Amino acid sequence: MILLTVILVSILGAQTTFYLIHEKRISTVRASSGPTLLFALIVSLLPLTFVTTLQAAFFGATFVGMTDKSRMGKKRVLISSVIFALIYSFLVPMVKDVGGGLGAAAFVSCAVVFLLAKAVRLKS
Repeated sequence: MILLTVILVSILGAQTTFYLIHEKRISTVRASSGPTLLFALIVSLLPLTFVTTLQAAFFGATFVGMTDKSRMGKKRVLISSVIFALIYSFLVPMVKDVGGGLGAAAFVSCAVVFLLAKAVRLKS
């Protein structure tokens, strides 16, 4: 249940940020921080035991959504956000003492999707 929620929240965070940057022409910092603050406020009102997990997942996924449109489109951002959620759920807790875990997870998820797309194109 928690993993599915984290995946859905990650998709929401990445897609919202990507949309605000590329469709509404809002700066990347505002497109990430605004929805994150709104989401954090709304979720903090819910009686859930994993609120901070959801807040961090949303915020980290906004890093995925900051991707340049020339590198990845909406579909690849969607796939990257799911990969981000899996990395965030399973690998980030293992390296708690390492700073920048959210950014690193976002980078790895985008890099995997970008490189796989390149590899598929080269193979064709």
